Parts: sequence; structure tokens; C-alpha cells
Amino acid sequence: MTQIKDILRFRKSYLAMAIGLSLLPSANAMQELSDSSLSDTTGEGVALVLDDFKMVFQGPKDISAGSSYAPGIANPGQADTGFIRIIPTGENYEQLGERAYDKIYKTSYDNNVLQGKIDKGYNTLYTSTYNSTYDTNYTSLYSTYTQSIPDKLTAERTKLESEIPQQYFESNTIIRNYYTQRLSDYMDGTWGYRDGWLWLDGESLAQDGTTRHSMRSVTANTLPGSEAKAIEYATQNTMEMIQLLFGNRASEVNNNLTGSAFYRSLGNFTRTNAVASEITALVNQLEKYSKEAADIRAKFEAGQIAEAEAKKQTEALYASILSDAKTAALLEAKNTSVSSLRTKADVFIYGLALSKSDGSLSTRYSNQGFSWGSAENPWLFRAGTENVKQFKDAAKDVGYIALEAPLSPIAGVESDNNIKLGFWSDIFARALDSSNLVDPITGGPTSGLDTDYRLRTQFVANGLSFNGSQVRLFQTLESDNKDYSQTLGMTSIIRLNTNDRPETLSSSDANLNSKGIRLSTAAKTNALDGDGPTPALNGSVAPIFHDSEGLYLYSPNINLVLGNMYQPFVVGSEGNNIILEVTRIPKIPAIYNQIYQNYGGGLGTTDLKGSTCNVYSCGTPIKNNAADTSALYQGRNATHSSISIGTTERVPGTNMLRAKDGVNSTGIVFKNTDGVSKNFGSAVIDGVLIQHLKIKTTGL
Repeated sequence: MTQIKDILRFRKSYLAMAIGLSLLPSANAMQELSDSSLSDTTGEGVALVLDDFKMVFQGPKDISAGSSYAPGIANPGQADTGFIRIIPTGENYEQLGERAYDKIYKTSYDNNVLQGKIDKGYNTLYTSTYNSTYDTNYTSLYSTYTQSIPDKLTAERTKLESEIPQQYFESNTIIRNYYTQRLSDYMDGTWGYRDGWLWLDGESLAQDGTTRHSMRSVTANTLPGSEAKAIEYATQNTMEMIQLLFGNRASEVNNNLTGSAFYRSLGNFTRTNAVASEITALVNQLEKYSKEAADIRAKFEAGQIAEAEAKKQTEALYASILSDAKTAALLEAKNTSVSSLRTKADVFIYGLALSKSDGSLSTRYSNQGFSWGSAENPWLFRAGTENVKQFKDAAKDVGYIALEAPLSPIAGVESDNNIKLGFWSDIFARALDSSNLVDPITGGPTSGLDTDYRLRTQFVANGLSFNGSQVRLFQTLESDNKDYSQTLGMTSIIRLNTNDRPETLSSSDANLNSKGIRLSTAAKTNALDGDGPTPALNGSVAPIFHDSEGLYLYSPNINLVLGNMYQPFVVGSEGNNIILEVTRIPKIPAIYNQIYQNYGGGLGTTDLKGSTCNVYSCGTPIKNNAADTSALYQGRNATHSSISIGTTERVPGTNMLRAKDGVNSTGIVFKNTDGVSKNFGSAVIDGVLIQHLKIKTTGL
């Protein structure tokens, strides 16, 4: 590869002079500029101005000495049969045959597996086996896991019958007060006098429905254990009182209780068997949780058993299905004529035309010339240098050769949108064994094209401006990635704009077709659809497409950034295959800060220098003339792309676009052959950064 730095050893002025001398100016195509004028406007290089230019590809049977558009005959576009032929798929039939065989085998295999499952009831067998096995095992397992629950509940009830009263004894205020008083009574002794006699049967202890015990005062009793006896008797009476007030004796008629001073001190107290209610509630809760646990366990284990059984039952059937599918696929792939498969493409682009924009999207060519560029703002082919960092944190001068379209003014100029582009195409799917012979006179094929396998389309665009576009070629800096290091690098900004003020676009505008793109397929009539598959094959005339059918994109503004000086787009190879790659952004702040964008409002920091290229702005504004007092033109150093269609606007205070959604917004419109149209409104894809893109051919 030629080193770019070697070229830069020559002064730029020498380069400009050499290129200028090597190019002969053609009439009405190049305007000569003086060295001083060139230096004042664009710098050293070769400046070009396209003047009154028009072009259309017409076939060798052109009916006039000049152009079929000159005599004013009907349907002059039928002579637009000059073509560019593209054959995306090469002639490696052996390799393509292997791929086609594999494709047929896989397709047949997959289809036969699916059909086999249907025919042999695979899915039905699995479901029925699973359900029946599950139901049977669930019932059995649930019965097993719930069998011990009654005994568990009985034991729990027995335990609670002692625990719940004990809780009352320990925490209930009424009961605690009762116990305290009863213990005091026993400690004082329960002997008493009746009718003048000393009774030893607990006479002095108050009657309250509980058992009365007789004992001597603890202080007068010299026998050991008398205090413990008092505690025992008080505890027994308290537990009896719990049953009388809150337990199973709550419904018992007991005059000794109700007549006692203790009970009367309770006021309007209602006796109820709360102990039994608490026990029942706790036992019922335990029963519920036990059954739920048994249910979950039974379901889980039944599901596992059912899944294993269903899998077992279907494995043999599935193996049989796969075996049959394999046999059928092998037979089908073997018996299929691979060479007749339509996996070979053939593309013909006809009538490529450039002319001056007009108000029609029904014609591909206006037969009017357009001018592009001026002495003050020309096309420019020049050399330059830029100090950048690419793959490492080390800046170096990179020399480049640039082709630059005229600059795009910050204030839009309506006259810039003056290009009409049109062509029509036939795209075929051809059999692999079709003939590749070419007619030496016309350059077209001699056979192998079939109308049934053809896509016929027409493309028409009005109001195009490529101003602001630029392509630079250079040698990349050193990189640890061998595919990136010192290879052919490129940066490009491709700008295709039709409307400088898309925010004013309305569906009611009368001149929508003057700024738009149309894709169509329908012929005007069957008689005007041409004879045979395509003109390249038989020399027939071009079709005449319908006047209005198709997809319309009104006021499209497409601004694509493909690589930049900090993130090159490289062209390389891998074996026999070609690699086109927008390189990865390295994790180096000095590099990625030049690429990533600060959107404002907290979306980014001031360290980020990247920007979006759209119809309103494209990087840092620049001066075109050293005498300019301010920058009047949009820049060329943006890093992000933008695509907008139809009625769109700039978000105030930012460089971001948004689609307008008013009732008159338009942009994407479909029209049928009856003239009925559907307006799908406008669209914006804004701020697109290609982080990394790699395109590689395969199989070459």
C-alpha cells in the first residue's frame, strides 16, 4: 500500500497543480479558478463546478441522434434501457450446491419432525400420559401424607388443654388476682369456728365453687412443707376457677361461685368457654396447614413422577419420528436437483438518470440540466493533514486525500435542492444451472431469466442536495489489531437532504412531489409493462410505470456519518474475503470524548465533543472564505447520524429532532393504483452512533 505520508512530502500546491494539469477541462463541466481565488475560498486543491449537467442511461436502439427526450415523442422513457448489471452471488456452484443441499435437508427434516409429531400424536401422548399419571399418583400421595393428621391433631388438642389454661394462669389479670388472694387465705389458715366449735374443714375459707382445703396457719404450723401446701391448694383452686370462668365448666350452674364476693367483684362478667374456642381455632389452623403441606408435597412428587413417565412413554415415539424424518430428508435432498434451485441473484439497474429537479415523481428524467457548486463554493479535491488519536493515546499527523461536495449553508438555500435522480430495475432469482453466457454486443445475458421470478421497481427522487458531503482516504495509524493497523482508512459524511425547513411541511402543500422519494412497482397498463423478462435479454423497451402507485417519502433528510478521523472506517481482507469495518471505539478518554455526544440537560458532560449531523447542523460551523466575518456554513466533523422523513422540527435549545404529530403532518404515504392514499405521518431516527460495524464476505 502506498504510504500517505510519502505523498505529503510534496507541498499541497504541487499536488493541486499536478492534479489540475492531469485533468482536461470538458465543456460546461469544469470551471477554472485562479490560484488566488482557490486559496481564498477552499485552500489548495482542485476545485470543480458542475454546470448545466444532465445524464440518462439509454439503450443502443435510441431512436434519435441525441436523446429520445429531445423530439418530444410519447413515452420517451421506454428508451431508458442502458443498464448496470450486478450479480451478488458468484459462480462457485460446488459450494452453493453444498449449501443448498444442507438447506433442503434441514428444511425437510424439520418439516417431517413436525408432521411426524402430528401424525403419531406425540403431543397428545405426552399430555395424556402426564395427566393420567399425575392424577393417580396425586390421589395416592395425598391420602398417604394426610393419614397421620388426625392423630397429630388429637395430640395437639391434648397438649393445648393444659397449655391454654396455664397461659391464663400466667397472664390473665383476673386469675392472677384470684391466685394471690387464695394463696394469702391458705397462708393465714382455713380453720374456723361455727356454732362455737372449731371446725377443721376449711370453715374460714370463702365458698366460691372451688374445692376447700383445711390447713393451719403457716406461721403457727411447725410441720415442714406447710407453705408448699398452701401454694399447691391455691394453684388447684385457681385452675378450677379458670375452668369455671373460661373453660369447660363455664356453663355449669354454681351458686357458690355466683354468690361469692370474688365473682361479684367482677361486675357484669359473662362466663364463656374461651379455652375450648382457642384450642379449636389452633387445632383447625394446624389441620389446614398440615393439609396444605400434604397437598404441595403430593403435587410436587406427582408432577415429577408424571413428567418422568410421560418422557419415558414419548422417548421411543420421538426416536421413531426422528428416524423417519432423517430418512425422508436424506431422500428428498438426494433426489432434488440442487442446480435448479433459485439461489442465484441477478440485478439490472436501468435508465440511471440525473437531471434538474421538477415537480413530478412520475418521471425519472426532466431533460433539464442542473448546476452544482459555484466559484465561491465549489466541489473540491484536495489533500490535507489532521492531528488525531485513533487507536492509542498518542496523537500523530494523518495525511488524507479528500473529495468534498460544496458546503451546506447554515441558512438553507432553496436552490441547492435541485437534483432529480431516477432509475428502474429488474431483480431476478435465477437457477444455479442457468447459463452465464453474455451477449458480447449488449453485455446482457443470453438466457436464464424468468418473469415469474422477477421484482420490477422504479425509484424517483426530487429536490436532492448532496451539499456538505465529504469522503476522506488515508492510512490509519498503528494499532494492536492487525486489521486496523496502517491500512486503508476512510471517513465519510453522506448528506442527502431535500427540505431545509421540514417543520413547515403540510399534507395540504401543493408541491409535495418536488421534495420527495418514490418507490413503485406497478406498470401503467399491462401493455406498457414491456415484452419478455427484461430488455437486457431481448432488447425490448422499458416499462412505463403507473403515474401514482407506490411508497412516497416526502421531504426526507438523510445524514449518515460513516467513520471519522478518530474512529476510521477501514477496508481490509481476511483470506480471500473482503472486510469493511467501522472500527471499535477504544477505551481511551482522549479518543471517545471526541466521539460521544453531550446532549445537555444532564445527558452527557462538557468533555464530550461529538455531535449529530442533521439538515440544520453538522458539527462545528466553518468559514468558506478567509474574508468572511462569521461562519456561514455547516461543518463536516459530526459523529452521529440522523434520518428524518416528513414534518419534523428541531427541539428548542438543542440539536435534536422530533417528528411533529399535527393533523397536517405527513411524510410516509402509500398510494394504490386507484389513487387512494394512506398517510402514516412523519418519522425521525436521530443521534445514531455506529459503535462498531463489521461487514465481511464469506465463501470467496
